[in-house]
Amino acid sequence: ARMASSATPRRGRRLCTTLLLLTSTVRAGCTYRCQYKAPDNRSAYSSWLQGIQADREATLTALNFTGGVFDQLEWTQTSYIQPQMHPYDLFFYDPHAHLYTVDRYLDDLRLRYGGIDAMLLWPTYTNIGIDDRNQFDYFRLMPGGLASLTNLTSQLTARGVRVLWPYNPWDTGTRREGRSDEEVLIDMLKQTGGSGLNGDTMGYVPASFWNAAVDAAYPIALQPELGGSDASLNWATMGWGYWNLGSAAPWVDRFKFVSRGKFMTNVCDRWAKSKTRHIQAAWFNGAGIETWENVWGIWNGIVPRDGEAIRRVATLLRFFGAKQHGALLQSAEWEPHTPDVIQAGVYASKWQGANATLWTLVSAATHELYGPQVYVDCDGPLHFYDCYHGTELVRDAPRLASRSLADRRACTLSFPMEAGGYGCVVQRATSADAPLRDLLGRMARMTQGKPLADFSDEWAFLPQTLVPSKRTPLASSAPPGTVYIPSANYSFTVRGIEIEGGGGSGVDVQFPWESAPSRHHSTTVRIKPFYIDKYPVTNARYAEYLASTGYIPMDRRNWLSFWDGNALQSPPVPPASIAKAPVTHVSLREARAYCAWANGGSRLPHTWEWQYAAQGIDGRRYPWGNTQNQSLYPKLIRGNTCTGPEETTAHSPSGDSPFGVSDMVGNVWQYTDEFRDAHTRYVLLRGGSNYRPVVKSGTNWYFPNGIELDTHNKYMLFDDAYERAATVGFRCVVDATA
Repeated sequence: ARMASSATPRRGRRLCTTLLLLTSTVRAGCTYRCQYKAPDNRSAYSSWLQGIQADREATLTALNFTGGVFDQLEWTQTSYIQPQMHPYDLFFYDPHAHLYTVDRYLDDLRLRYGGIDAMLLWPTYTNIGIDDRNQFDYFRLMPGGLASLTNLTSQLTARGVRVLWPYNPWDTGTRREGRSDEEVLIDMLKQTGGSGLNGDTMGYVPASFWNAAVDAAYPIALQPELGGSDASLNWATMGWGYWNLGSAAPWVDRFKFVSRGKFMTNVCDRWAKSKTRHIQAAWFNGAGIETWENVWGIWNGIVPRDGEAIRRVATLLRFFGAKQHGALLQSAEWEPHTPDVIQAGVYASKWQGANATLWTLVSAATHELYGPQVYVDCDGPLHFYDCYHGTELVRDAPRLASRSLADRRACTLSFPMEAGGYGCVVQRATSADAPLRDLLGRMARMTQGKPLADFSDEWAFLPQTLVPSKRTPLASSAPPGTVYIPSANYSFTVRGIEIEGGGGSGVDVQFPWESAPSRHHSTTVRIKPFYIDKYPVTNARYAEYLASTGYIPMDRRNWLSFWDGNALQSPPVPPASIAKAPVTHVSLREARAYCAWANGGSRLPHTWEWQYAAQGIDGRRYPWGNTQNQSLYPKLIRGNTCTGPEETTAHSPSGDSPFGVSDMVGNVWQYTDEFRDAHTRYVLLRGGSNYRPVVKSGTNWYFPNGIELDTHNKYMLFDDAYERAATVGFRCVVDATA
């Protein structure tokens, strides 16, 4: 059914840590009230449990909650393991063969941590905002377009993986579609077979998205990044959990508790090097884990210990969450922080079903724990299984239970728990059936003789490589249209202006002389002499190249878009109005191909060569000096439409560099060096452009512009159509004799 709501997107910080006090026992995390604080101690447990139960009933009454959306989207209740991923990841796409490699990607995740249930397929941010392409255009411009996206979604679905798309509510400054974002996104998801959306930066996803899905007869999962809200429980079945993990005792997933076990939270912290607390919080709550590693081109890999823990926990989550096995982890009779646990530092949830009871345990202890762990009833012919270790348990002799049973006698179950480890016990009236025996066998093979402590917990950055470029034939005189740049011992200082990553290890790029990627770079580079194009390559000059070579790309989407189709004429001729402007809408590969043709063989400049040609040896901030002067470079365009760069001579010679090189900043970004690691390719862009969109309100997450000579930005590479941008051009260099 359609839902009534005045909800609007919350354009907050990407990681919200605000905690609002509700009562002495109930707290909220994320953006809204998404967690209950753990009880202070055993004596406070009864009143604490009554408090959260009262909150649940009051919330459900106020919402007139029926839970119908959870019945429609039952799959979300077992979507435990989900990475945010980028389709340009080299494990997912082969740019040389121009093929998606779905099996390679999924097989790698299965090998390292047991596989996934869903993925958040993210092609938009951080490149979005480099020109006026909107978030939906980035899906359309993926290799093969929406037809290929439909095919790869089918491949993923065949392997049991649902596909979610991001929705960027702050994308209000780029090209408009002429209809609502809700309609566009639902139509595209329906066309390609996608299963849901993740609301980037959103505290909750408005009901308008659910209503659009209902109108399209295509119900989808809605997953706000910042958790969700009470009201949205009537239309949203999932959310991320930037949870409070600072206490030893896990806090409780409020939305799962209020929804009587149905809501799915994926616990997330993109920058954490150790995921133990996140995995424990998820296991305790019967929740999911966001296994995000490629963080917009910054690799924060899951360490082997955490990967093995995720494999084990996910195996148990999938079994006990499955409907055919009783769906114990969706039990409305969930008892978080059950007093059944015995040892200090161990915390457990108790899940009661019609024919079985499950305990999910975590240990905050720094040493291995042995002996009695859980109180159980002594009465009846019950069967108990340690599902984590894959063994059957026998009740110990009765002992006085320090629990709500007060004066009655209780038995105990004994089993070991590793430091920072996990436990799983199921109680049944009958002995293990075939599916449970299979689970026990799998878990025994995973765990016996293989403690988590044997797996490395050492995190390491992913090394990067600068893609080499061959020196050109040496020129003894200036090729036409070039400027001579003499040799020098150049003081090269530059910093990345990417939004994400802060100053941590692995951010930005790793130059050949550096031991690790970092945002700030400073060294002395010995630069050999070279000739550089005085101006960026113009549309007229690129037309000469096309006429000479006959080049026509296999994928013509987004190619020379400002030419209005003239690129396919014979001979190709750009509109006269842009003939002297820098050529744009060419990919990195196409720019390199042009340079190889020009002047009998040239190349793109290294980033330090580009900066030296723009800056000279005095370290100035701008080509003309150290003072910002708007009259010396093109005026920045703000708005929904990128109209293209100005002519290359518009600000020459007043805006030239000390060497007389023109149009270095503020007109078009310029390609320089390509870097890559095992998962991502990116090119350093220099000089900034004359366009940057701006959001209507809130944080501007668009691709940062930068005309300062000591700054660069990273542009993620995928394939030709995706890379071509209205604001990116290039110039070439030729190596010179001394």
